[in-house]
Order: sequence, then structure tokens, then C-alpha cells
Amino acid sequence: MKKVWNFTTTAVLIVLLAFIAIMYVPKLVGIEPMIVLSGSMEPAYSVGSLLYVRHMDASSIKAGDPVTFYLDDNTLVTHRVVKIDEKNKCFTTKGDANNIEDGSAVSFDNVIGKPVFNIPIAGYLADRVSQPMGKIIYIAAIITDMILIYMGDLIWSAEKDGGENENSGKKNPEK
Repeated sequence: MKKVWNFTTTAVLIVLLAFIAIMYVPKLVGIEPMIVLSGSMEPAYSVGSLLYVRHMDASSIKAGDPVTFYLDDNTLVTHRVVKIDEKNKCFTTKGDANNIEDGSAVSFDNVIGKPVFNIPIAGYLADRVSQPMGKIIYIAAIITDMILIYMGDLIWSAEKDGGENENSGKKNPEK
């Protein structure tokens, strides 16, 4: 039972800490995690995916590349570059699932970068954890799991000490 307890509590802690790593470690190398909110790029990027975008200069983007850009001050979009207008320094873009090109050109200045990979479904969890209550619950889950790990060690240590003393009739030499 002790092995199952230790395995389970340790596995939960590893999963919780791994999620923190997939959210924050990429930022150290200039990759920003973003949540896919619409199906305009399906099947490449599904709704609810966690999309990782590498910051880069617009001049390195080619036709056919997916690109993440500001549509307006508050809205980020990831669509595929269809045409490049070097003279006016802008892109024509289109969502993979859309039938027509986007209505307005994207200025090079509005480009954030290119998606480098995505994790399907992880965006739903990232969205929840990014909310204030989600952060509290997530931190509480880590602390609770660490307490459970410690409590398990205490319980099995007490059982081991008590069991040896009762079975042998001798004092435990380690005490």
C-alpha cells in the first residue's frame, strides 16, 4: 500500500509541476504560450489547444507559414500567410478552415511571430489556471499533494516502528 501511495502522490506532484513548466519555461527562450479560441485554423490548431509562438521579425516569415499577429489592440489571431506585399510591408492571411482570405492586410509591425508547436486540449486547463481562483486552486493542489506525501511517510514510518516493536518483543535499536 505504501508503494501505491508514494507512486500516486509523486505522480500527481510531477504532473502539477510539469504543467507549470510547459506554461513558463518556454518564455525563457522567447516562446509565448497562447490559447486557441476559434476553429479558423483547424485541423492544424484545434480549439482549446495551447499554441506556442516564437517571437520573431516579420521579415523571416514566408508565404505558407502560420503567423500570429495583432488584429487590434486586444485581439491576437493565428492565420496562414497567403501573400506577402514587400512594398507595403504587409501580409494577406487566411485561416485554414476559412473559405476566403482575411478582409484586411496584416502590417509587419503587428506580427508577434510564428507558432512552433501546440498541445491539444491543454489550453482549456491553462485558461482555468490563469484565472485568480484557478491559481489559488492550483497552488492549493500542489500544497495538498506535498502534505499527503509527507503524511504517507509519517504513517508508514509509525506503522513500521510500531510493528517491529510488537512482533519482536525487543526495543528498536534505531531509537
